Amino acid sequence: MLLGILLFLPQCFEYEEDLHLAPNYGGYVDYKYKVPLQERSGKSLIAFLPATKENVIQKYGIDPDDKELILEDFASEEVYETDTRFPRKKVVRFRIRFKRPELLEKLLIGQTSVYYLDQRLVIQRGFPTSGGLQENSGRIATNFHKYVEDSLKSRALKLSVSAPWYYNVYANVGATAGPGRIYYNLPLEATVNRPNPSLWRIEIKANPMPEDGPGNVPGQPILLDPADSGATD
Repeated sequence: MLLGILLFLPQCFEYEEDLHLAPNYGGYVDYKYKVPLQERSGKSLIAFLPATKENVIQKYGIDPDDKELILEDFASEEVYETDTRFPRKKVVRFRIRFKRPELLEKLLIGQTSVYYLDQRLVIQRGFPTSGGLQENSGRIATNFHKYVEDSLKSRALKLSVSAPWYYNVYANVGATAGPGRIYYNLPLEATVNRPNPSLWRIEIKANPMPEDGPGNVPGQPILLDPADSGATD
């Protein structure tokens, strides 16, 4: 689904997602994205990115009675751009609070698995690809592949994860942005060139809070790979 959207609506697609985890691994996700709209109905042309509050509630199965998921701060703004195909677009922002990390499996874009391994919380996300250009592809297929590559250049899914500053956060790819925080800009061009799905694996190890607060003790750098920590657990 994601790959098909990127192939045909690359210039219309913008997506930012910020995951914030509390010490008990509950937390919230902040979303911001821009989607093209159907000209007459005003509905989002990207089915998995709803443009109205009602559709957000429906997509994520938010039930106001159980409080497992809570929608907050929904806002949207329609914009018009000089695009002859999709002139109507909408910028959508909202926050969803969650009580359990397992709920992230239906909150995060891509194919997400959440589980515990060796006292660590693992969030594993897969982003499907087209598998790249096949050998002996014809002229039409080659030209279309080049068109898609050019359309997706300089565009990315902007993702981030924040945990308590005294937790250890590991990831197979990404960059650090301070203690307990890591971000990953997934280049959309990679969705057509990589033979295998793009994988973002995050491991979070809980530590007790130090006696001194973060203002007195410098935070430890986020480690991009468990091997970098020198830990043996």
